[in-house]
Parts: sequence; C-alpha cells; structure tokens
Amino acid sequence: MAVFVDGANLYHSIKNYYKGILDYARLLSAAVGDRKLLRATFYIVEKQEAEEGQGTTSARSFVYNLNKFGYKVRSKPLVVHETLTPEGERTVSHKGDWDIGVVVDMMRLAGHADTYVLVSGDGDYVEAVEYLQSEKGIRVEVISAAQCTSQALLDVCDAHTDLADVPDLFRRSGPKQAVS
Repeated sequence: MAVFVDGANLYHSIKNYYKGILDYARLLSAAVGDRKLLRATFYIVEKQEAEEGQGTTSARSFVYNLNKFGYKVRSKPLVVHETLTPEGERTVSHKGDWDIGVVVDMMRLAGHADTYVLVSGDGDYVEAVEYLQSEKGIRVEVISAAQCTSQALLDVCDAHTDLADVPDLFRRSGPKQAVS
C-alpha cells in the first residue's frame, strides 16, 4: 500500500477545523494500519524567505521530522505572481499545489501497490481515483476533514476516514501548565 499526503490541503483543513497539533507519525500509522507500506509521500509547498531566517529553519525541522516519521517529502516553492490592474493597483496571487504531481506518483506506483490512502479532501483527484479503481484495480481510501471534503471524492473513494475519528491524532497546543 502507498500513502499520498496533500500537505497544503491537510494544513488548511487543520487550520480551519481543528484545535491542537497534528501528530504526523500517528496519521501515517492510522493510514497504514496492519498493512505493508511501500511508500508514504508528503507533498509540501514552501514559502521562500528572502533571507535565511527562522521560517527556513522551521521548514527544515518540519521536513526532517516528516522523514523521521517515515514520509518521503516532495517540496516545491510557492510561486508569487504580482500584477497591476488597469487602474494601477498591485495584485498578488499565490500558486502552489501538488495535484498533478500526486496523480503522476499514483500512476507510477500503480503496478506496485493494491491500496492507496489519499490524505486530502480535494475534488481535483476524482478522475484519477476513478481511473486507478477501474483500470488498475486499486482500492483508494481517503482520510480528510469531512467538513471540507469534496462530495464527489467521498462518492468515488472506497472508504473515508474523518480526521476527527482518528484516535490521538491531535495533541493540545499552547503553553504547558505547571502542576502544583
């Protein structure tokens, strides 16, 4: 089996719907269960800092920990586009997703695994999921925040697990309180 984690989708789901810090080792353990893991890939988009600073160190630490937990990390930079409106106002847009990269990796591994776990609620994966199921015979399970998961993705996946239903997935955040 193989696990594919759409890091940007997961990040936004956690930020909007959950309190606490996600335990990435627990996420992988829950995705794999008692099956044999071929590969777990975590896809991230990194904001490029103008100077080597705390943000860069934090990103490196995050990637190091993901590797330690058993994920292969694929990273690409966030692309920032600045344009001017006809009125002369500056607009900034950001582009950074791994949808095509995730699908390509799924296709590459299709002859080597019989089950995939996709950690994402993005409906852009529906066509790939349907193809993998019908043409390659792969079981595709999804782990995501139910509140922001595409209904079309829920309709095509073989099984869905809500992040909220994974035991011990979130640790409390914030300062630790002294015990008297």
